[in-house]
Amino acid sequence: MMFNLYKSVEKKMCKRVLIVSTVILLSMQSAYSQLHTRVYLSPRLKIGWTFFSGFNYGLDFTIGLFRLKAKNPEINVCISPQYMMVNYKGNVHSIISFNAVLESDYYRLNLGIGKAVTKWGFHNRNSNNSLGYNIGVALSTSSVHTPWIEGNVFALSNGYWEFYGRPYYMMTSVFFRPAEPYVVYETK
Repeated sequence: MMFNLYKSVEKKMCKRVLIVSTVILLSMQSAYSQLHTRVYLSPRLKIGWTFFSGFNYGLDFTIGLFRLKAKNPEINVCISPQYMMVNYKGNVHSIISFNAVLESDYYRLNLGIGKAVTKWGFHNRNSNNSLGYNIGVALSTSSVHTPWIEGNVFALSNGYWEFYGRPYYMMTSVFFRPAEPYVVYETK
């Protein structure tokens, strides 16, 4: 019974995020006349602070799909799986999310869905999880030596999770972008 309820909530969340992402991409595609395919890979290590909890750290793996050519700046449309770990009262909560990303040299916007997981009990044999939405904004300068500063909110879909006591994780992180991402394929 509970498993079926969990699956139906997961399907609803996936549909909502897919619809919002599709509308945003289609509106941007009509606004810009030139689309250029540029597939690239860009891993990033993040470290930061989660309010009301403690330190967080994790990995963000950005996969660039195509580039929207505007005057300035160019905007890359990407997908990004992300794995963050949050320390909370001697326990570690894992946040796994899959995001749609708009990225330029100065800003990065992401919207996605994910799951927060915590293990507990004798030798961490038990685990609980909760689904949620991931929303983030990162800012930087055009220099590759300046770190990105990101604000990220992971809002739990059921509102309250007894293992965290709040309906959201509010995180700040710092990460550096690679000087040049690994370009897999590009059309001119």
